[in-house]
Amino acid sequence: MNRLEDRYRRVLRLLPASYRQAWEEDMVATFLESEQPEDAEEAEFAADYGRPSRAEVASVVALAVRLRLGGDGAPPRYLVWGETVRRLALVGLLVQAVAALAGIGAWLWSPWVTDPVAPGRTADVQALLGLVWVAAYLCLVTGRWRAARLFAALALARAVYFFGVDLAAVEGAYGLSWTIGLLLDALPVVALVAFHRQAPAVKARPWLVALPVGVALLTVALLTVALLLTYVSVPALVDWPGVVCVAVFAAAVGYLSLPRLGWRNTTVSWATTLALLALAALVQRVVTLLDYLRLGAPTPELDLVIAIAAGQAAAVLAIAVPLTMLAAKAVRALPPVTAR
Repeated sequence: MNRLEDRYRRVLRLLPASYRQAWEEDMVATFLESEQPEDAEEAEFAADYGRPSRAEVASVVALAVRLRLGGDGAPPRYLVWGETVRRLALVGLLVQAVAALAGIGAWLWSPWVTDPVAPGRTADVQALLGLVWVAAYLCLVTGRWRAARLFAALALARAVYFFGVDLAAVEGAYGLSWTIGLLLDALPVVALVAFHRQAPAVKARPWLVALPVGVALLTVALLTVALLLTYVSVPALVDWPGVVCVAVFAAAVGYLSLPRLGWRNTTVSWATTLALLALAALVQRVVTLLDYLRLGAPTPELDLVIAIAAGQAAAVLAIAVPLTMLAAKAVRALPPVTAR
C-alpha cells in the first residue's frame, strides 16, 4: 500500500463500517485510477506525495452524512437518526417561526398599549426580519428544501448580526447564555443537511397546522403574562427559556402518556428527538439561571424569578431522564447495521 492509497483509506473511514466493508476496495481502486498519471515518474511521485482532492473529500463527507442520516431504504438505525435530525430541523424552525409571528403580533399591538415611538428601532427591525424564519419553515414543510436552506441561512446570519450588536451593547455581560441561544438557533439550520435525496417527503398538513396553533398558544401565554405583570411587579416572570422548558415538558409528558392512553404508534425517532430537545432546553435554562444569580441585584422579585427558573430546570431534568432511558432502550433494540 502506497501513501496515496493510505490517505484515501483514511478519508473513507468517515463512512459507516458496513458500507466500507462492501465498497471500500472498489472506491479506492476508482480513486487511484482517476489520479494515476500516465508518466511513470509522475505516477511514482503521486503515489508518495499525492493527496485526495478537495472535491473527492467533499463527496465522501456528503456520502457519509447521507448514509448516517438515512432515508428511504436505509437500515433502521440510520433511518432513526435521520428522522431524528430531520425532526430537530422541523421543530427548531417551527419554534423560530412561531416566535417570529408572535413577535410581529406584539409589535403591531404595542402602539395601542404604549406611547408611539419613532420608527426604525432595532426591536422593530428584528421583528420584521424574523419573518425569514417563517419563510424557511414553510419552504421546508412544502418540500422546497433548497429554498429552506437559503432562507434559514439568511435568518441565522440575521441572528448572528443582532447577537453581536446586543452583546456589544451590554459589554458581554450575558455572553455565555446568549452564545448558547445562538447555537440553539443554528441547530435546526445545520440539521437541514438531513434533507437529502433519499429523505422521505415531509407530511405537510400536521406541520402546517402546528404553526397557527403554536402562534395562538404563545400569544395567549404572552397576553396572560402581560396581564399578570399589571398586578405583580416582576420584570422577567416568564422568559423565553422558560417558555421553551414548558413546551418541551408538555410535549415529553404527552409522548410518554400515549401508550397509557392506548396509542401504540409511538416512533423511536420522536423519543430521541424529544430527549435531545429536553437536553437543549435544560442547558439554556441553566445558563440563564446562572446569569440571574450572577448579575441580578438581590430582591424579593429576583428570588421569585430564580425559584421559577430552578423549578423549570428541575421539571425538564425529571422528564428528560425517563425519556432518554426510553430512547436509548429503543435504539439498542434496533437490528445492527450489516454490510449489504
